[in-house]
Amino acid sequence: MRKLFDLDPYRIPSQILGKPPVDFLRISADLPRRFSKALGIAEAQRSERPIQLFLEQFPVALLCLVRPHTAWVFPRLALQNALGGGFEPDFLICDWTSLGPEWTVVELESPTMQPVNARGISAACRHAQQQISDYRRIMVENTERNEKDGLMVGHRQAKSWIIMGRRLQISRANQSRLADLRQENIEVATYDRLLEECEAMADYRARQRKEAAKLKR
Repeated sequence: MRKLFDLDPYRIPSQILGKPPVDFLRISADLPRRFSKALGIAEAQRSERPIQLFLEQFPVALLCLVRPHTAWVFPRLALQNALGGGFEPDFLICDWTSLGPEWTVVELESPTMQPVNARGISAACRHAQQQISDYRRIMVENTERNEKDGLMVGHRQAKSWIIMGRRLQISRANQSRLADLRQENIEVATYDRLLEECEAMADYRARQRKEAAKLKR
């Protein structure tokens, strides 16, 4: 089997690491309900793990935030460094555009942890920011090693995401601090935002199916 780096970067492959792309057109109407249930469990457990498991089972929900072209979602995929150790982002998204593959790092934190506090950006958010920085560095510095494993991660890196907390009113100063992370090409989103994106996309696909059914009559 050919490695990913042997493929034409401008021709969309049928599989990456043996996986087909996620069918972004197939979003079930009950996906938001399932997501909301998983979110409630995560809050009760004060852990992001139930959300991690939900998004691994339903990766299309994560893509609602990215709005990709043709995309693969890889959970907890080890990125090798020069010393042989592995770094595992919660999710890596490969979006194959007309310019070739673009990679997005997604880090999850607990829905009970907020990105800001009274002193500014929280320690949990800073930790996720540092993790993303480490992953990006590994992807660039160890391109050849990762390509041998079938990952063209040194190609193009898109905006990364930190998903944590629930929506709340925050000061303008903290809004500006979170916005400053965009200078590092990092966006911070709450789970409410991701849930709303899922609801909007599920509704849109449901209306598309309804219109398609009318045309068949």
